[in-house]
Amino acid sequence: MPKRLNFDKLRESLQQLSLEQARQLHTDLSAIVQALEQKAASSATVTANRQEVLETKNIGDRLYQLERIRCGKVGCKCAGEHGELHGPYWYAYWRDNEKLRSRYVGKRLRQVE
Repeated sequence: MPKRLNFDKLRESLQQLSLEQARQLHTDLSAIVQALEQKAASSATVTANRQEVLETKNIGDRLYQLERIRCGKVGCKCAGEHGELHGPYWYAYWRDNEKLRSRYVGKRLRQVE
């Protein structure tokens, strides 16, 4: 388990950085945030048995996935392992207090917030 950070000390140290050091830190932190978002996105993926992900986009704090899905209704054309999947449709995924949330977006990914 990672050691708990003391954010007050960290903030105090950050205020002592030069402009160039702060810019480099900003670049490094952006890369770290992007890697964490991708890690979270991989945990957002529903099992391949239920869906097929065709495309992903990170916009802001959300992951958008273009997915072909199984609806789960008995007797539907998508039922069974080799049934024809529905879609593709866009879904948004994000974390809210450590809980993974999702929302149906639609057939087209419009300009988002």
